Amino acid sequence: NVPLVVAINTIDLPTANVERVKAELAQYNVLVEDFGGQVSCVEISAKTGKGVDKLLETLALESEILELKASATGNAQGVVVEAELDKGKGPIATILIEKGTLKKGDAFVTGIHSGRVRDLFNERGQSVHEAGPSKPVIVLGLSGTPQAGDSFRVVDDEKEARDISARRRLAQKERELRKMGTISLDHLYEQIQAG
Repeated sequence: NVPLVVAINTIDLPTANVERVKAELAQYNVLVEDFGGQVSCVEISAKTGKGVDKLLETLALESEILELKASATGNAQGVVVEAELDKGKGPIATILIEKGTLKKGDAFVTGIHSGRVRDLFNERGQSVHEAGPSKPVIVLGLSGTPQAGDSFRVVDDEKEARDISARRRLAQKERELRKMGTISLDHLYEQIQAG
């Protein structure tokens, strides 16, 4: 139940078959407007830039029609898009801010990790002081590397952030222990016999 805009990429290749892609989408109940559906479809080439303006225009139109708005006030909330361990900077994560404004110095929790925003970088690698809704930003200052898809939330202070992340780590350990279960000698013998 999420609104979609389909961008069909690499149309600059001679082997590109846009109609086949649209037919394959229809197999997954994603009917583009050309096939009588409600989903907008834009043909683009990331290499040449063809159609990117039309994609941005379509996204702006869809967000206006659906009245997609986010508040820039209050504590920032978002989602981890990707994360990695950088040799020079430590754990870093790309966060997509969904609401609120993220600023340098904010204490936060993401997944089972916490921290304080040491630095923020935009998509061009330039240092920024804050990031509002719909802005992707690279965050430095994490205690560990989160998973893509983890929620990101600013809290009042670092102590609260550490407490929340400690509770989440404990809950994760308990889930893992339950998943492993207790192993009796009979059960172990059965597993060995089964190979």
